[in-house]
Amino acid sequence: MAFFKWDEAYSTNVQEFDNDHKKLIDLFNGVYKQVFECEDLEEERALTHQTLVELLEYVKYHFTAEEELMIKFNFPQYVEHKKEHEYYIQEVNKFLEQHNEGVVALSFPTFMFLKEWITKHIMVRDKSYGKFFNDSGIN
Repeated sequence: MAFFKWDEAYSTNVQEFDNDHKKLIDLFNGVYKQVFECEDLEEERALTHQTLVELLEYVKYHFTAEEELMIKFNFPQYVEHKKEHEYYIQEVNKFLEQHNEGVVALSFPTFMFLKEWITKHIMVRDKSYGKFFNDSGIN
C-alpha cells in the first residue's frame, strides 16, 4: 500500500508540474517502502541514501522549473513561493545529512512532515499559479 497517493484535487492544471508532483509522490513512496520494508539494515541505508539524493535532485529540478516560469511570466507571488521552496530544500538536506551521519532521520514523523509540507504547498501555493499560468497560455 502506498504511503502517499496522487489525488486529482492536487492538480494545478499545468501538466508539466502535475507530472512532476506525481513523480515526487512516487519518490516519497519509494523511500517509505525501503525504510519500512527492508530487513537488511545496510541495504536499507544504501537504498535510502540513493533515494534521498534522487528526491533532493528532483525537488531542485522541479522548483527551478516552476521558478523559471514564474519569472518569465512575472508571477506576483514568486518571492513567497521561492522562500517556501528554499525551506523545503533545506529540510530535505537536513534529513540527508542526518542520514549520512548515521542518525535515524527517516522516522514516521519525518515522512509525515515531507508529505504534509508538499501536500499543503501544492494545495495552497501551487494551485495559486494554475489559473495564472493557464491564463498565460500554459496548460
